[in-house]
Parts: sequence; structure tokens; C-alpha cells
Amino acid sequence: MKKLFIFLLLILPAACGAEDINCKYNDSFIEETTPTGSNIHSFEWEKQRDLDSDEYVNKLKIVYKNHNTAEIIHKYCDMYNFEYIYFVNKNPNTLSEIDIVKYIAEGFKQSELKPEFRIKLDKIILQALNRHGYDAKTPFSIGLPIDQIIYNDTVEYGIEYMPDKSGPTASTLIFYMSIGGE
Repeated sequence: MKKLFIFLLLILPAACGAEDINCKYNDSFIEETTPTGSNIHSFEWEKQRDLDSDEYVNKLKIVYKNHNTAEIIHKYCDMYNFEYIYFVNKNPNTLSEIDIVKYIAEGFKQSELKPEFRIKLDKIILQALNRHGYDAKTPFSIGLPIDQIIYNDTVEYGIEYMPDKSGPTASTLIFYMSIGGE
């Protein structure tokens, strides 16, 4: 009987989808909040486990009334990785720097861990776009300055942009942030 009890104690947490107690970051800090805004048409939360990285993944998919969509991805265990992917249906030639800043700032509100910035995130992004020489027709990937972040762990963050004239979306904008790791 004692062996059966020990066996059940070892197997039940895995069978019930319990998280690894050895994870530095866990599900307790990810709130499945309801996205708010008059521009939101629908949304859906999805939970899964990335079998390659062994990380937990909470994903929020949002469809906006203007037919743009977004995916907000929280991957966590030893690190916390946040990704905000915004699919824009607008002609990429008309996507301004201000649009990019606005979309990223809105998406960052969904991040569960928020480092403190020395200057506002929107200013950091605008300065990076100006330094890079933003052109709506040209893809880019920009790492943002880590000296502007105040946090008690390692942080990397940046933005990517991919104009796509042939796909279902006109362009894709990504904001990413990794906390932890080495």
C-alpha cells in the first residue's frame, strides 16, 4: 500500500498538468486577463507545453475590429519570454513610426513582468527607429538598449518588422523581451 501511495504521489502531479516545481517562473504570475478595448472583436487563451524547450506557454490570440490580429505569448520556466506579434492588414507603406510605437506600447501592457525603464518605452522605440532609419518597405530587427532597463535579472528586448506584400497580412510587427537566463 505504501508503494502505491508513493507511486501516486509521483505520477498524479504530472498527469494533472501540474507545473515543474523547479521552474524559476511559473503559471502563478500569468493572469489570464480579459483584454479590454472597444476595438477588440474577439480573443482566446490557449495553454500548452513546448516539448522542445520544456517551457510552459500561455498564448492570447486577439482579433481586432479592423481585422488586425495579435498573439501575446508568455513562455516560462527557467526564463520568462514575452512576445507580442501584431499582424497589420494596413498597407505597409502607410505604417508610420508612430503606429509601430502605439502597437508595441499597447501590447507591452499584456506583459506580466514589467521592468522599470529609465525613459518611457515608447521613447526608447522611437529613438531606435530614428537611429535605424525606419523605412516601411524594409524589414528590420533592432535590439533595444539594456542600459535603459532597471530590473533584478538579465533582460534582453527588441523589435522586429517584416513588410509582406503577398501574404494575408500586409506586415508583421514583433516586440520581444526575455528575462532571466545568462
